[in-house]
Amino acid sequence: MTEAADEKVDGTATSTVPGERIIDKSELPTAGVYTDATVRVEMVEGSMQLKRGVAEEFEVFCDEAERIGGNSTYPTPMHYVALGTGF
Repeated sequence: MTEAADEKVDGTATSTVPGERIIDKSELPTAGVYTDATVRVEMVEGSMQLKRGVAEEFEVFCDEAERIGGNSTYPTPMHYVALGTGF
C-alpha cells in the first residue's frame, strides 16, 4: 500500500491476499480507512411488523414480538443490533 499518509484509504480497493491485507499491517493508515455499503429495507406487504433487508447478495428478515404487533417469526431489529455489536 503506497497511499499518502494524509489520504483516507478506500477499504474496498485493498488487497485480499494474506500478508498484504490492511489488517495484516502493523499500523493502519493515519487518515483512516473507509468503505461504503448500500442496503435496502422494506416492510413486507400484508404483515404488521415484518421487514426485509437486502445488503449485496444477502437477505435478512426481522419481526417484532407479538406484544407490539409482530408475529415473533424472526429476530427483532434490536437482536440484529446486538449481533452486529458482537461481530
